[in-house]
Amino acid sequence: MLRLFASSLMFLAFTASRAPLAAQELSAEEKSAGFVSLFNGKDFTGWRFVSKGEDAKEAPNWLVKDGVIHLTGGGSPHLASDKEYGNFEMRFEWRALKEKYNSGFYIRSGVKLGSNQINLAKGAEGTLMYGKSKGGVGVPNLQKPAGEWNDWRVVVEGDKATFYCNGQKAWDATGLVPEKGYVGLQAEGAALEFRNLRIRELK
Repeated sequence: MLRLFASSLMFLAFTASRAPLAAQELSAEEKSAGFVSLFNGKDFTGWRFVSKGEDAKEAPNWLVKDGVIHLTGGGSPHLASDKEYGNFEMRFEWRALKEKYNSGFYIRSGVKLGSNQINLAKGAEGTLMYGKSKGGVGVPNLQKPAGEWNDWRVVVEGDKATFYCNGQKAWDATGLVPEKGYVGLQAEGAALEFRNLRIRELK
């Protein structure tokens, strides 16, 4: 009996050590590299809801559940960081909940967002839009189908942005302005989910 009990404890310890990381938990490698979580998995601390009109303190189309940001749809408001970033590397995961989807990820954008959007629309994923940058062609062939998580990584240094999708380098773009701005997520009428948002500032 004691031998069986000991074996059970060893099995539980082994499975615990191999359990997947929680949705917002940084890996040891990320911590060492200087990443911080941009989403605490509980609420929108560090973020704000922005629209063309007056900003809102709450938004019914943006929800947090089980460590994941749920965007249920709607064309407004968007979700913007409280803080501006200059040179940085950001990583996050997203997935569409239906075949037809549309959204965007903003880098160095204005206080109300809008410029420097990396498109997240079906068939145009990865296209860099609404700015003066050169480069940034869409890479829908690198995306996973609706229902599966995509892993995006963006490195911004000086006037250059580099985009990686699901482990593959997609493009380099140059001429990025301004020197700093906000990151954000766009509401564009589709239901999507986001998780594991982490960022590190680069010198």
